[in-house]
Amino acid sequence: MTTRRAAIEIGRALREARRARGLTLKQAAERSEGRFRPTSIAGYERGERSITLERFVDLCRVYGMAPERLLAEIVRRLEGRPPVVIDLTKLEAIEEAEGRIVADFVREVAARRGEREPRSIVLRAGDLEVLATAAGRRPEELVERIGAALREEEAGRREERRGGRAAKEREGAPDGADPPGTPLVTSP
Repeated sequence: MTTRRAAIEIGRALREARRARGLTLKQAAERSEGRFRPTSIAGYERGERSITLERFVDLCRVYGMAPERLLAEIVRRLEGRPPVVIDLTKLEAIEEAEGRIVADFVREVAARRGEREPRSIVLRAGDLEVLATAAGRRPEELVERIGAALREEEAGRREERRGGRAAKEREGAPDGADPPGTPLVTSP
C-alpha cells in the first residue's frame, strides 16, 4: 500500500461521509465552527493534503459519524476486501438465527438511511463485525452462513474461490491458506 493510495481512499471515504449527510464543503466548514476551511476539506477529499488522526477524528465528528466505522471502511478498501451486498428479497428465506439477526439489523439500517423497501443493502466493514459478534461467529463464518442472501454473482464468485481453496489443499498449500490480502468475499 502506498501513502498516495491511502490518502486517496481516506479522501474518498471523507467525501462519501460528507455527501451522505447532504453537506456541501462550505456547510461542512461552517458546521466545524472554524476548525476546517472548505479548501482544506476539499484537499483531504482529493488526497492532496495529508490529514492527521486527530483532524480525521474531528472531521468525522463534524459529520456525526463514528471515526472507527469510517476507518474500518478505509482499511477494507485498502486491503482489497469488497463490501458484502445482501439481497433483501433472499434474506427472509434464511431460517437460521444468523438470518434473523441480519434481517433485523438490515431493517434498522434501511430505516435510518430513509430507504423504503430497498432490494439490496451494502454492509460496511463495521456492520459485518458487529453482526458477527452478535451471532457468535467470525465475520467470514457469518458471510458463509448467510451466503444464500448474498447477491447471485457474488455467491458464484465465492463458490469459485472455495473451489480454488480445495485445489490448494490438494496441492499441499498449508491449511488451504490463501496468500495474505486475498479478499474473503468478492465484489458484486
